Amino acid sequence: MARDALDMIASAHAVQVQMCDAMERIADGLPDEVDRRLCAQVASCLAFDLPLHHHDEEVALFPLLRQRAQPEDGLDSILERLAAEHSSDNDFASEIAEALESLAQGARPPNPEMLGYMLRGFFERYRRHIHWENTLVMPLARLRLTPEDLHALQAQMNENRRQAG
Repeated sequence: MARDALDMIASAHAVQVQMCDAMERIADGLPDEVDRRLCAQVASCLAFDLPLHHHDEEVALFPLLRQRAQPEDGLDSILERLAAEHSSDNDFASEIAEALESLAQGARPPNPEMLGYMLRGFFERYRRHIHWENTLVMPLARLRLTPEDLHALQAQMNENRRQAG
């Protein structure tokens, strides 16, 4: 496995874009055309993968970036905002995951309009979030982090997975 920790984070972002696309397909199909398998996959991603990814960024990537960033990078306020979004996104994702798990098990949505609204609100906001991370955070991480930082990042991400597993 020749990929470094930043490649893993970029790959997670790509998967999250696919998750947003899947959420859009689910919202478009409500209430009668529900792909139960897709609902289960998205629910799992929202409940497990997303919080782990956010944890990786907050306890490993963001602190390293704060250490290495230059004043002209203007990174502190960006990282603060992204971390705040992680917190609200995790809460919202948990709520949506519960509803999607119910659909995956064959239940009909009690209020399809509300669920569609929730899905759209989440994926539209989360696409913007990923865009900011990909255009502002990741290039600075590739520029500023040292090989030692990348090793520490990888070690922390491995530990996060061990603890989550």
